[in-house]
Amino acid sequence: MLKGVCGLLYSDLIFIYGLLPITVLITFLDRSTEYKNLILVLTSIVFFTFGRPMIILLLFTTVIFDYLFGLLAGYGRKKWLRNLGFVCSIVMNSSLYIVFCWNSLFRNLGVEQLTFAKKLIPLCMAFYTIRGISYVGDVYKKRITPEKNIFCLLVYMVNYHFMVVGPIVRYGDVSEQIRRRTITGQNLNDGLNRFIIGFAKVMILGLSFEKIKAAGLNLNELTPFGAWVGMFAFIGSIYFVLTGYTDMALGLGTLNGFKYKENFSPIHLSGYVSGIVKGFNKLLTEFFEDFLIAPYKTNKVKYISGILLSGILIGLWYGFSQNFLIFGLYFALLVVIEKLFLKRFLDMLPKIVGYVYTLLAVFMGAAIAYFASLQDFLRWFKALFGIGTDYWWSVNMRNKTLSYLFLAIIGVLIMIPKVKEVVASNLRDFSKKNEKNYSVLRISQTVGVCLLLVMATASSVTA
Repeated sequence: MLKGVCGLLYSDLIFIYGLLPITVLITFLDRSTEYKNLILVLTSIVFFTFGRPMIILLLFTTVIFDYLFGLLAGYGRKKWLRNLGFVCSIVMNSSLYIVFCWNSLFRNLGVEQLTFAKKLIPLCMAFYTIRGISYVGDVYKKRITPEKNIFCLLVYMVNYHFMVVGPIVRYGDVSEQIRRRTITGQNLNDGLNRFIIGFAKVMILGLSFEKIKAAGLNLNELTPFGAWVGMFAFIGSIYFVLTGYTDMALGLGTLNGFKYKENFSPIHLSGYVSGIVKGFNKLLTEFFEDFLIAPYKTNKVKYISGILLSGILIGLWYGFSQNFLIFGLYFALLVVIEKLFLKRFLDMLPKIVGYVYTLLAVFMGAAIAYFASLQDFLRWFKALFGIGTDYWWSVNMRNKTLSYLFLAIIGVLIMIPKVKEVVASNLRDFSKKNEKNYSVLRISQTVGVCLLLVMATASSVTA
């Protein structure tokens, strides 16, 4: 799954059973917010630089520069000075992202001296750099005032809560919480529960779909069943890895007294591809929408151009390669087409038509992201219809599907909003009947969370 992207991951057992509990305990030694912030910064530095101490220099250098760029973008007397502050932040952070996240690009171009793969494995630079750009950009757009206290900006920039897969937290949303927040027993309970649930999503459901995907999309043994089910399993693995890590991030924030915005909306096929795009990693989409789309809603050409450019940039943000560029452009084009005429047309047809269209569109988009070469994509596409295959499904695919079928069914049900709504509603009604029911439900929830922690830990050990 996410390997080598930063010093530690939320799912690393050394973090879950070592750094995290120690941090929570130390945080309670003093009630002041300043002390909590200091512990958060120190923990974040350990989290990022675990085994890679040179990253500390990178962290502090970029924070200092973004602090200066923010002052320039907010207090520059001339417009060109404010523009310069914003542009410099974009150039610096984008350059860091390319050099440290996708340094293999330079190896492919034959520029070996710019290749850092053997010298420094980068932290999750994608989320870190976009955080710097968003801060200076919001100052430039006058959504927030420049931060004069560099330590507050440091707390925001190095906060490990939203580093692995987001969410994209804007400085204006947490600036007051950085200065003043409290941690209650309810924070600890809610934060720990959400963290464990996210951990289970990643290590149980995400890993189960990953196993099915690996068997189904094995290019040396492609079958029609494997091509179809394998790609849907890939979508499932991505969904549970990203939502799981995000749940862990939000749980960590709650443990530390923060309240972050939700990063994923329930999957409603009635919103077509536009709804899926807007709800999946929605804070990232909102970031690009704020800067490239919303300001140009009155000009159709600029508005459409902004959507297409946003799609390309989001695609490259996920992966600096040709297939991710096409992936981003593909979804952006579908959003544009839906806005121009397709949504009105689909609304006139039976709902099942719109559902099938959305599923197939997302299915093909996932394939574009998954296959790095056109040749591999075409081999997979032909296999969907049995072209170039010798049998319906492979022995390995059959075994993996049967082994993880129960977990896959649970995963699919979790992804359906109506199922979650019905279950949640029934549980609320059950708990409200009397105190005994309420006690039974709370005890069952606690036992269930503990079992999830044990199962996820076992899955992590054996993965």
